[in-house]
Amino acid sequence: MRRLLPDTNLAQTIAWIWLAFLVAGFVAWFAYRSWRRRHPPPVPPPERSYSQRLEQRLAKSRGDAKRKRRGGSSKSHPHRH
Repeated sequence: MRRLLPDTNLAQTIAWIWLAFLVAGFVAWFAYRSWRRRHPPPVPPPERSYSQRLEQRLAKSRGDAKRKRRGGSSKSHPHRH
């Protein structure tokens, strides 16, 4: 049984498509690297200490110290007119 070889023109076309795909990927990678070098990501703010975070949480809860009305039946809170 004779083995069939692929058509030369088809094989070259597939090879050129793969080569173009690899070159496009390399160009995209190189462009991203050069762009990232010119635009570094922002530096995150330093993490606050535990005491600073606690102080902020306590200050926030003091701001919410207003008395909130509890829900319930209308019998427990009749409307005054």
